[in-house]
Amino acid sequence: MKRGPLLIAICSCLVVAAIAAWPVLRISRALEEGRRESLASFSELRRTALNTVAQASDVSSDDWRAEAGTAWRKQERLLAVILKDSSGEVLYAKPSASPYYKRAADGLAFEQPEGTTTRLSGTLSSGIALEALYVTLSQEAVFYAVRDAAVVFAALLAMLIAWLLIISNTRPSALNVLDEQESTPEIPVEIRPTHEDWSPDIPHMLIEESSLYSENPFEDAESAPKTEPLSKVDPVSLEEANPPQAAFIRPADLPEGILDGPRGLFDAETGLGWEAYLRERLSSELRRSASFEQDLSLLITSFNGWKRGDEEFNLFAATVRDFFSFKDMAFLFGEGGAACILPNMDVDHALRMSEELLKKLALMFRSENANGSTDIHIGLSSRAGRLVDADRIIGEAMAALAKASQGSRAGIIAFRPDPEKFRAYLAGQ
Repeated sequence: MKRGPLLIAICSCLVVAAIAAWPVLRISRALEEGRRESLASFSELRRTALNTVAQASDVSSDDWRAEAGTAWRKQERLLAVILKDSSGEVLYAKPSASPYYKRAADGLAFEQPEGTTTRLSGTLSSGIALEALYVTLSQEAVFYAVRDAAVVFAALLAMLIAWLLIISNTRPSALNVLDEQESTPEIPVEIRPTHEDWSPDIPHMLIEESSLYSENPFEDAESAPKTEPLSKVDPVSLEEANPPQAAFIRPADLPEGILDGPRGLFDAETGLGWEAYLRERLSSELRRSASFEQDLSLLITSFNGWKRGDEEFNLFAATVRDFFSFKDMAFLFGEGGAACILPNMDVDHALRMSEELLKKLALMFRSENANGSTDIHIGLSSRAGRLVDADRIIGEAMAALAKASQGSRAGIIAFRPDPEKFRAYLAGQ
């Protein structure tokens, strides 16, 4: 078994070498067969020419043209045929134009690729010479040889990978065996003390483990069981006494103000996030928008006359929260308002959505004063390509909300910042 990987490596190398030699052998055999067939084809063509062409004028006869056309169709390896007289002048060429022709000093000659073609020539009667060009190694033969070798190599590689996967899954590693040994639980042995082991300074008892907190951790201290210090207890009476109960945690024991402030992420009555989380979440969204070069808008709305805890305000807050897609970006704001972070939204888009929201709220609460203004106001601000912090954009939205609350019939004011003036302002600081 120790020599198994070495044996597999040696066998794999031998198989790969055989696969690499296989197409070479097939190509060499195809080349030899092409040369043999080319010689046989040229011999047949020359014999036909000897029987048909006796003199130069016979080259243009119908008999020779018919025989040459038949040889051209039957002999697949034939690329071109030329008949020349004794002076080198071309009497006949088939085909009439070919990329294998080239002009030479003695007339027309062949321009043949080396290794894959062969040029054969022979003389006829009256000094006429016959030249033919044949292909000995076709592209098709090379393609099939290489393709078959590649397929066999891919199949061998797939089988080897599958075998390695099977071996790795079935054979446990030494690390797994070690983990199994370490994970074996140890059975604790309980040792009970004898009377000779008792000591007044170190009392022994079997105490059942329990949680530090009871089911009601804020129960009054009077209901907690009274226990005496161990140093004042008679050692003999410890065996008869019940194990002491765990101590209770009272509200007075907790740090001052630990129970104040938000509990959880959302207000249970309105479903909005707590106002204490607004600044941190807005800062994170501003950094993300700046990194992706996106815009961001902040909407602050107020419902005058109602505040937290009122049923109308809870309905107002739930409507604002459900109107926008990101419900985790809607927060309580002040005693009677809400703030919504609108990511990837410019101030124009936010203004259009605010108008739809205001129509929905006005229709729901029928809140219009005698002068036509509404008790619901909205203030907007946006990043607008600026690198601003959460405090600035909150201040801008609050300023817009204050203007909207000062008798505006529309009920919506949007703060539209100028990025160029803002950059000039920062440069002057």
